[in-house]
Amino acid sequence: MEDAHLSLETLAKWLSGVLEHDEMLRLVIPHFLARCSVCRERHEEILALQKEVGHWDEQVAVVEGRQAPELWARLAERPYPDQLREIEEDEELHAWGLCQLLLRRSQEATFNDPGKAVELANLALRVVRHLGVAYDPSWVTDLRARCFAYLGNARRVLGELRSAEDAFLKAENCLARSMTGNAEIQAEVLDLKSSLRRAQRRLDEALELADRVLSIHKEIGDPHGLGKSFLQKAKILEEMGDLTRSVELLQAAATEINRINEPRLFVYARYNLLGCLILMDRFDEAKELLPEVRGFLQQAAQPIDLVRLHWAEGLIDLGFGRLGPAEAAFREVQKEFLSRQMGYDAALVSLDLARLYAQEGCVDDLKRLAAELMPIFESQDVHREAIVALLMFQRACEEERMTVELVRELATYLRRERRGNGG
Repeated sequence: MEDAHLSLETLAKWLSGVLEHDEMLRLVIPHFLARCSVCRERHEEILALQKEVGHWDEQVAVVEGRQAPELWARLAERPYPDQLREIEEDEELHAWGLCQLLLRRSQEATFNDPGKAVELANLALRVVRHLGVAYDPSWVTDLRARCFAYLGNARRVLGELRSAEDAFLKAENCLARSMTGNAEIQAEVLDLKSSLRRAQRRLDEALELADRVLSIHKEIGDPHGLGKSFLQKAKILEEMGDLTRSVELLQAAATEINRINEPRLFVYARYNLLGCLILMDRFDEAKELLPEVRGFLQQAAQPIDLVRLHWAEGLIDLGFGRLGPAEAAFREVQKEFLSRQMGYDAALVSLDLARLYAQEGCVDDLKRLAAELMPIFESQDVHREAIVALLMFQRACEEERMTVELVRELATYLRRERRGNGG
């Protein structure tokens, strides 16, 4: 099989040292990888490190990808001011791989500990500021754009929308100066900016950005990005009140997202679909979907996702008039949210409990619920708007004018204010 081997001319060029680098990559390397399983495995490891470290250069990916956890271990247990000072003073920490690791840690912390996510993004910005001539300046500019975007996203979740806006302006300025035209990074920044616009209630702009991101991912053939874009756009449509289009998009996402390669994205697409069906009072469809979502979440979910699923189960029970199971579920979920200092979610599930009591005309239960909630929520870290909603709820209960419709209005108000504060 003559064509399975290097040609005489290619072999001669290679041995004499004049074979071009791109020809080496195109002809020689595949030839050897095809014949050695160990080299194939190591090549796959290099490709994985390139993706993880976010750098095209194989040597940078391997060396800095392996060093980054060790460098972070030197910083991890120190107070934040000491971490900042150490990055300024220690040149070994001025490494691309460490910057990428800090961004991954920031992304992971965003929803569990957004304050920590802000610190990690700031540390990444300190590192990228010191990346020297060993790195391509345009690539460094792209990396700086990602740092600002991650910082802005963490600030959004904290509810600091003004400073988040400032961070995204800086991210976009970096992209404007970059010469790489890196579509993946542009899509990532625009996707996070879309989340900010959603939090700011600038929903038309959020939807426009989501569509731009979707187009980019289709153009470059990025299935992971495409799946995330479907979920982002569906969430915006949900918050615009267009539940029908949101459901259609989430149903389409189930066929677009590869459940083997992207299990978490697939799970959350199905979970979000379940939530939309419940909001539309399509309880028969929600009940049918519930076992599938439960099975997926038990395999791939965070503990808080299972708490939210139990909340959804309670809402389905309420929709079918199973009041005992619904009340028990709401009480359990309320307790879980309070133990996790998640005041807004606890307030929302408490209003679902109030809706159950109002539906059944249980005036004494409503009054008792109102009396027990205020001391709890005054001690929770919730925004003023949540306390206002609960005061309105308490007054309506005391005056015996609480209705199912009024509970719905209060819940809608609370959800809207929560999103406006970065939730």
